Amino acid sequence: MPDNKHYEKAKTYWNNLLRDYTSMARFPNDYFKDDTGKFSMIQKEIKKATYSSLLSFCDSNKLSLDSVLDTVFAIVLQRFSCEDDIVFAKNKIHLPIRVNPSSRDMRFTDLARDIMRQTSDSMEYYYYMISSEGHLNSLNDKLINTAFYFDVFADRCSSTIKEKDLDLYMKVSLTKGMSIKLMYKPSYYDKVTARSIIYLFKHIINQIIAKPKIRLRDIKNIKDVHKDIYIGSQRDNKFSFDRNLSYIDLFRDQVRRTPDKIAVSDEFSSMTYKEVDELTDKVAGYFNHIGIGVGSTVAVLQVRTKNVVLAAISILKSGAIFFPIDRTNPDERVGYLLEDGEVDLVLTCRELGPRVKEKHSKYKYLNLDHWDRIEKQYEISQKSGPKDIAYRISTSGTTGRPKCISIRQESLMNMCHFAIDYIGANENDVCGIYLSFSFDAIVKQIFPYLLIGASVDVLPEESRKNEYTVEDYCKKKGVTILALPAILGKLFVNNCPCDGLKVLQVGGDKFKGYTNRNYKIYNEYGPAEFTVLCSQFYVDKYYELVPVGRPIYNTEAYILDKNSNLCAVGMPGELCLSGIQISEGYSNRPELNEGSFVCNPFAHDDDTRLMYRTGDLAKIIDESGNIAVLGRMDSQIKINGIRIELFEIENMINMLAEVKNAVVVAKEDQNGDKYLDAYIVAYDKSFDGSRVLDFLKQNLPPHMIPRHILSLESMPVTPIGKVDKKALPPIY
Repeated sequence: MPDNKHYEKAKTYWNNLLRDYTSMARFPNDYFKDDTGKFSMIQKEIKKATYSSLLSFCDSNKLSLDSVLDTVFAIVLQRFSCEDDIVFAKNKIHLPIRVNPSSRDMRFTDLARDIMRQTSDSMEYYYYMISSEGHLNSLNDKLINTAFYFDVFADRCSSTIKEKDLDLYMKVSLTKGMSIKLMYKPSYYDKVTARSIIYLFKHIINQIIAKPKIRLRDIKNIKDVHKDIYIGSQRDNKFSFDRNLSYIDLFRDQVRRTPDKIAVSDEFSSMTYKEVDELTDKVAGYFNHIGIGVGSTVAVLQVRTKNVVLAAISILKSGAIFFPIDRTNPDERVGYLLEDGEVDLVLTCRELGPRVKEKHSKYKYLNLDHWDRIEKQYEISQKSGPKDIAYRISTSGTTGRPKCISIRQESLMNMCHFAIDYIGANENDVCGIYLSFSFDAIVKQIFPYLLIGASVDVLPEESRKNEYTVEDYCKKKGVTILALPAILGKLFVNNCPCDGLKVLQVGGDKFKGYTNRNYKIYNEYGPAEFTVLCSQFYVDKYYELVPVGRPIYNTEAYILDKNSNLCAVGMPGELCLSGIQISEGYSNRPELNEGSFVCNPFAHDDDTRLMYRTGDLAKIIDESGNIAVLGRMDSQIKINGIRIELFEIENMINMLAEVKNAVVVAKEDQNGDKYLDAYIVAYDKSFDGSRVLDFLKQNLPPHMIPRHILSLESMPVTPIGKVDKKALPPIY
């Protein structure tokens, strides 16, 4: 037994090695089923020539074979866990190995030497880890659920961690050549992911043999031949359409085909295609007459009626830019949007006109309820082209201010063609517009269906209360196509058979659950920066993780790791998008555009010259290329399907002079619905947290208001000084 001095030295060693390591690096689950304790196995052989070359690589670089294989496994775990700082168990003794490269420019061989030295040092002090005071008894639950075994060292020591307590482990055997076995729990992992893990392990071995001085950032996740196949498969969705024809060109064609069919309606009345065409011609001509045309921005601040649809068509006919703004926004935010969106005219209504006149008097405004007062038919003298902006939309921003995004005519048209084709929409359909008019996905509800003779119907506010009121209105008005935020969509699917409905589209967040209905369910994905729709998936059964499908017409999607390398199937990475639907960037935000809209390394034409980095964590889940979105890589979340930035709310709270610090966190209630809680530290302990709510309600929209505010004496922090959100107390 070591003496006390050596024992203290061992204790210090392990404390230093594992300091600040608080979250487990793991291969992310495909499933979340109950653990049966059973393992499945995949086994692959390493070619003799490859094994021989690997031994030569070790000899040339003065590295042990086990340290090289440890390093390969560490990189695989880093890539799949999306973490640089990882810990895994080594061999049957389950020796903890911590890997945290100092730089991605580090060479593979240097990292292998670090691991070799760490292994040697750790073996010297291993006795402390299995002592009653040591860490190993608790490591399994807190830090380790993955192990790597190299059978040369299989039975040197005993371990307190059992294989059954692991989720996944890999064994490399030299009994007959070199073979790799991956043992994984099918309760947690899909076979596709398991195959991908072994594939990457073998691929890294081949790369270090071919390029002994390779740097970590240059290690690829897939072979060049598979990269070419992947990129090629992204380009099998080509769809040709005449880009010189604008949305209004096709709308006018439809008016000629179905002049007497209902085009738009609400709870009060309806209008035919001919009536809509004549009225919007009159309004568009008037816009041009007063100087509103190509390059002008027209904001629409309206209540929920068909007038918003009429306004959108009128604006596009005039050549101007459609910019919807949510009427529930506080005046300060509306004012910012009007300025940032470079608005030339505000279209409002009788109910909101006095508000616009009083609070935003520097802007010209027109009351939509007074369209009948436009007596003269002015000529429409302007027309937008395919590269001109069709609409502008706002989204949450990291600086505490929303960001404006502009979408071109050709991008809108591409989205419309796919939206119609994929679900098989036709002239007999009625699309129910549930979404808020400022929600980016609203353009997918307003525009596509008016190009095929279908109708759009605006749900009134009182019919948007819950899934049952939505169902009642849809049945009453004969709605056949409906789009809902994911959370409400789940409730609707579970509780509403909704006779007559053909298609339910859900999006804006991760959709969970499935109930067999007569209507088809489609899970959609698409950020505002990419014309709101870039993939769609037909949900035909229960999925543990519902995919969002493959890229739509003329678009491409790539899953990239931190080094901008393509990820293998099953490996999480950042979802990046390219193609005709990409925005040119955020208005007046060059500093944000630089990091979000980048040169596309896979570009092959003008449409793909730019790539948008979404900040969403995603992975390809099958050989068909279907994508599943896992969550955000940053602090953006979605509440009721609307993307928000937590920093924006925190920054707003911190504007209060009485507040020293603020943290906003997203939580889920028992129904799986997301909500916000805010924690504050005030300079004065007697500060009333309700003042924060009052202040936020004056400056932020309802979906960004925290449900609870809790005052703390101080924020809990991690050892490195960051706010420890996991240690924040619950709020009841």
